[in-house]
Amino acid sequence: MEPAQIFAALSAIGLFVFAISGALTALRNDMDLFGVAMIAFVTGVGGGTIRDVLLGSFPVWWIASPSAVLICLAGAAAATLAQPLIDSRLKALIWADAAGLAVFAVLGAQAALAADAPPMIAIFMGAVTATFGGVVRDVLLNEPPLILKQDIYATAALIGAGVYVGLLALGIGESVSAVTAALVTFAIRAAAIIFNIPSPKFARPRKSEL
Repeated sequence: MEPAQIFAALSAIGLFVFAISGALTALRNDMDLFGVAMIAFVTGVGGGTIRDVLLGSFPVWWIASPSAVLICLAGAAAATLAQPLIDSRLKALIWADAAGLAVFAVLGAQAALAADAPPMIAIFMGAVTATFGGVVRDVLLNEPPLILKQDIYATAALIGAGVYVGLLALGIGESVSAVTAALVTFAIRAAAIIFNIPSPKFARPRKSEL
């Protein structure tokens, strides 16, 4: 497949699974159908919107690609209809979020490089794209954002974006680099979920705690 086709497929997959995670979170909060659709949409496009604003890329990506709205609505519908088949909506949304994280870490870095951002900024934008849709979702629903919890989350996105940028620097093709980086990101996040691996902490205890 051509790189453009790979990125289009990854974008559709990422939107769909992130929309599912947003819809499942909204359903856990007993929102109506409009609320579920809105949270699904915000979760899907939120990170990329913030990335484009920071990069000064206007109009933001989903305005130029209105099919994004339909994909998010499809994700919301799928999550709603699949409720009877889901044992735990929390577990389902965590795994859907992990898949979206993996895809958007790569897409964010790719979009930043396409906007002539330096490699380090591209890696950062990959993490922004992958995490901030979920942050907006959780803030709107008054839930603790996953990015602020102790398990590995944003770190996985940073590593995945770094792998993508690094592979390109080594001369690896865009398609292979994108798929490899997405798989690395998902593997790291999956390991953190399954084995409950915490992010490293470096804060020293207060004197009163010694």
